[in-house]
Amino acid sequence: MGSNPDVLIIGGGLAGPCCAFRLHQGGVSSQVLTASDGIGERVRTDKIEGFLLDRGFQILLTASPEARTVLDYDALNLRPFYPMALIRYQNRFYRFSDPRRHPIDGILSLLSPIGSLSDKLRVRKLRNHVLTGSLSDLYNRSETRTLQALRNLGFSDNVIDCFFKAFIRGVFFDPALGGSGRMFEFGFRVTV
Repeated sequence: MGSNPDVLIIGGGLAGPCCAFRLHQGGVSSQVLTASDGIGERVRTDKIEGFLLDRGFQILLTASPEARTVLDYDALNLRPFYPMALIRYQNRFYRFSDPRRHPIDGILSLLSPIGSLSDKLRVRKLRNHVLTGSLSDLYNRSETRTLQALRNLGFSDNVIDCFFKAFIRGVFFDPALGGSGRMFEFGFRVTV
């Protein structure tokens, strides 16, 4: 612990240590303070009675601008995963998949009872919306809460409850969808 750091960083999640790293590169001393019992906060692995238990959203979003800047992807030897959601609804599991990446699963997704056909077409519209323009353009859009943003896009309560709430809970720990609509759009942008 430094005696008089130039900067105190509040929060030991992923952003805190990245900030400390950047400051260090610039010759600025810093100290990370966290209320948690360790670095990583919501995204980390705990060892409990010999078991490794992951918390949080344990997928590296490789499209994240900060991750691209800070991490050496080649050295990490990353492996792809099958991008889709497996959703339990009315005692059955349904795949919710992007038809551009996996046409057969995408077609099966269209037939699932999760959301209407219009909702599924709106997901495509949402994808195009979040990919339009630069990240600066996205951050300069008008702000609203995530739930209101989804309703403004015309999504039904069914798809909001069955898909978006689980997705947003996993990524942002925001089950009430009360967080920033712009941050939701950023999260959706880097996962599609």
